[in-house]
Amino acid sequence: MNRSDLAGRIVTVEHRMDSIERRWDASFAAFTTQILQSNRETREEILATLRGEMEVSGGTLRGEMEVLGENLRGEMQTLGANLRGEMQTLGASLRDEMHTLHGITVRRFEKLETALAEGDDETRRFMKILHEDTLSRIALLGEGWPPRGGAV
Repeated sequence: MNRSDLAGRIVTVEHRMDSIERRWDASFAAFTTQILQSNRETREEILATLRGEMEVSGGTLRGEMEVLGENLRGEMQTLGANLRGEMQTLGASLRDEMHTLHGITVRRFEKLETALAEGDDETRRFMKILHEDTLSRIALLGEGWPPRGGAV
């Protein structure tokens, strides 16, 4: 695999991570809006109930408020636990995918290093052959010339 394929995969991973982050932000914003809306609706229901039943019985009203508060706290704890679970699952999935891609990248770099090393060895061998050939040709050329400083 060449560098452009690796770079393309890295860009793909970055895009996927950006997409996950945007979906995460959107999910969190929607979850926050739902909680706020649920809080508003619950608050309005409690106030209406309080106004209507305040004349009837203060003790009963307090009991109902406690139950509603406990239910709301329970729902919020459940929703929070669900959100944490989803976030942990997404985080684990992302870590696994990144670990896998890291392993692939390492293996490709190892193959590339091996190929480069083999290419270097091959180049050295060809350079040695070319050097030896050049030396032998120079020696042959020297045999055709008269010796220096001597008589002709």
